[in-house]
Amino acid sequence: MKNSPRRNFLKKTTSLMAVASGIPILGKARNLPQEASNYVSSNIEIPDNPLVLFDNFHTGNRRSYSIKARFESAKKAGFDGFEFVSIDPDSDLWKEAMELKEASDFKVFGLHWTTNTVVDKNANQIDSAIEGIVNAVEACANNSIDYMSLSLSGTDELGGPTIQESGSAKAEERHWERAFKIIAAFDAACKSFGVTGSLYPHTHWLCDTPESQVKILEGANAHSIGPAFCSHHWYANKAAAGLEEVLDYPIMEKLNYVVFTNGKFSGTNFPAVRFDEGEIDMAWVYANIIKFGYKGPISSQGWAIGGDPFQSSKLFVDTMRDLKKRFREQPDLWPLI
Repeated sequence: MKNSPRRNFLKKTTSLMAVASGIPILGKARNLPQEASNYVSSNIEIPDNPLVLFDNFHTGNRRSYSIKARFESAKKAGFDGFEFVSIDPDSDLWKEAMELKEASDFKVFGLHWTTNTVVDKNANQIDSAIEGIVNAVEACANNSIDYMSLSLSGTDELGGPTIQESGSAKAEERHWERAFKIIAAFDAACKSFGVTGSLYPHTHWLCDTPESQVKILEGANAHSIGPAFCSHHWYANKAAAGLEEVLDYPIMEKLNYVVFTNGKFSGTNFPAVRFDEGEIDMAWVYANIIKFGYKGPISSQGWAIGGDPFQSSKLFVDTMRDLKKRFREQPDLWPLI
């Protein structure tokens, strides 16, 4: 798979349409009137993707927010959904969260989970980690949580001098085999319990690029779950292909989860920053995701951004709404003309 520039305008129209949560794969776009306000052209619909708060805006930075405070902040900021992060389904915190969930009016709920058992020092815990993953999937099913994303955390021997020289670039066969085992179990659990699942990429970790997602999903013979697309983790890794090529990968037929987070290089790292302060052209990325046909949830992360989490997260919602309005009302400003 060849590399291509971080940002390159599409040269062809793809007919591939993604699977959103509970939405079937669509065929080629219909020919609809140009004047339809939610179409930027005769065959590119601008959907109303639910916007989801990935629950790490309110953590870290020497502060602590209750689940109730996080819910209220997300609601007032305009989010349509809420994504829990690594809360043990057997904990009191989970019980509290589920009680608040039932009283909320969010349209979409998700859970992010991670396991660090692909790296050597934790490999002997892989079976118990799989049990935890299956338990989390079952908890999602039992509590009407729409989707679950899973990352394969851990740097250790996978660390390198740069982002593109870390993670999958340093992986050996034993790391891939562990990933295949974990993801095969995750895939089977999602199928069994009827939960939408996605494999989440993250810089410095084994699954860090769309190419590593291809290798893992194929190696695990996964048929139920799909890949996640995360703007900041994709952009930061210069070994990853350009977005047009990525969206043409066959695994993207099952794209069911998208994260829009901006970032800015600081030395060899790429920390998240406020949505309007990063170097990623989010209007261009969003336009490509729209053109691809994705209609599922779009979340945003706020890890270590700092400052007021309400303002930081609300900026994402406001910007996404402004972009959608611009694309609908000013098609001459569509980035992919």
